[in-house]
Amino acid sequence: MALYPFTTATLTSLTATGVTSSIKVNAQAVTFQVTVSSVGTNVKVRFEGSLDNTNFFNLDDGNQDTTISANGTTGYSLSGTPVEYVRLRLVTITGGTPTVATVVGAL
Repeated sequence: MALYPFTTATLTSLTATGVTSSIKVNAQAVTFQVTVSSVGTNVKVRFEGSLDNTNFFNLDDGNQDTTISANGTTGYSLSGTPVEYVRLRLVTITGGTPTVATVVGAL
């Protein structure tokens, strides 16, 4: 028996700059599990949220992008930001031919 209605969803993988498909989460706590393979120097990603699935904004309090410099899986947890939809933006690629795969968990 689950204590909370926690759900997960896999977003589209990115191999070029752009955005994943969005997912409706209607949540106040969201975790992004990001797996990067074939990274050269680094990739920069942005965790985005929306209230209407049209206008998206950076979920980072400092309005910063996140730099990932190595292959592997990392997790990013955000709370206290109620949103209806989330997605991941691949902002820049520096070297290599990376694939960025993302799973989102929401509560």
